[in-house]
Amino acid sequence: MLQYRIYLLGAVMLLSTMLEAQKKSSNPPEDLGHCYFYHHTSLADARSDLQLMKHVEGLNLKKGEKVADIGAGALRWEGALSLFTENVQFYAVDLDSSCCNPQQASYVHKYYSIVKGKRLSNSISTSVGSIKRTGLPDAQMDKVILFQTFHEFSHPEDMLRDIYRSLNQNGRLYISELVPRHAKDLHPGCQHRMFWPEELKKLVQRYGFVFEVQTTIVKDDKQNHTQLLYRFRKSSQENG
Repeated sequence: MLQYRIYLLGAVMLLSTMLEAQKKSSNPPEDLGHCYFYHHTSLADARSDLQLMKHVEGLNLKKGEKVADIGAGALRWEGALSLFTENVQFYAVDLDSSCCNPQQASYVHKYYSIVKGKRLSNSISTSVGSIKRTGLPDAQMDKVILFQTFHEFSHPEDMLRDIYRSLNQNGRLYISELVPRHAKDLHPGCQHRMFWPEELKKLVQRYGFVFEVQTTIVKDDKQNHTQLLYRFRKSSQENG
């Protein structure tokens, strides 16, 4: 019995050492330290993130899809969504390459592989866009996602035309945005103006998209703004 207890104690100590080594190996390089703001430490932790899980359900990402994330920042969504998807090709685009770059993509892949408990099967490629162009290839994307990005576009008309160009024939555009409470409301993060739902849908449909459905991600509870996920499909003929 004593030998068995000693064996168990040794096993626990070994497991603790292995987990600590994993954490150290996933620490970001010092020169990219400002890019890391992860909150998910396990699958259970991620599943308790209701906003993430509602986006996972709403996006319905499938194996083999090519998905572009415009305004990808530090690639947090690429990592988090990879916990619940397989063999998705992510194309991360941002104006700023200080965090949206191959080194960051490698770290994200490594970090979330540890969280998932196995190597991620999804791939992440990064590129730098412009205020009017995504730089994505023509008619290749299955889905384009804009998470808290649309309100920051300085040239939304040009970007919508370019996103339309990048989507394949059956492509979908997903826009996740906060809803203002009052006419003069500004986005709490960046202080840009926000769009009313009907205003946003009308603008997007003007450039070749057909509105399909909207999903409530966060319901206004007097502490948070309402957040909606809009889904549009590419129509057969571009307008605008």
